[in-house]
Amino acid sequence: MNRFLAGYSPLLLALTFGVFTGFFLISGVLQAAAPVRSVAVTMGDYRFSPDSISVQSGETIRLELVNTDSLTPHNFTLKAEAAGLNVDIDVSAGGTGILDITPLAPGTFEFYCNKKLPFMKSHRHRGMEGVLIVTPAGPD
Repeated sequence: MNRFLAGYSPLLLALTFGVFTGFFLISGVLQAAAPVRSVAVTMGDYRFSPDSISVQSGETIRLELVNTDSLTPHNFTLKAEAAGLNVDIDVSAGGTGILDITPLAPGTFEFYCNKKLPFMKSHRHRGMEGVLIVTPAGPD
């Protein structure tokens, strides 16, 4: 009898898994992750556009960074320990970058470009900065 069942073990395992998975999917126990919201951020002419980004705490957003300057490299810097964020990503001239962030706490946090040429004002001091506004997560 053991030899008989041994040949059917993978089949029985697959059927059992399928029945339980189907039960959990139908009952809503297993839920798909929420889609990540994308925000296009243009970097150029010493500015970010938009220069204000809103998100709920715990929500993941994807920043699609596009440097529209043909000669000037930029970066996206966001140092916010309170929100669990420590970001510094370079985007070359004419280049793009993708960045997923998940702020963990509400607050208003500054982001900026920290690039600087010798003997010149930094990009941040020339106006290349913005704010990430994190609101408390709403009820599910």
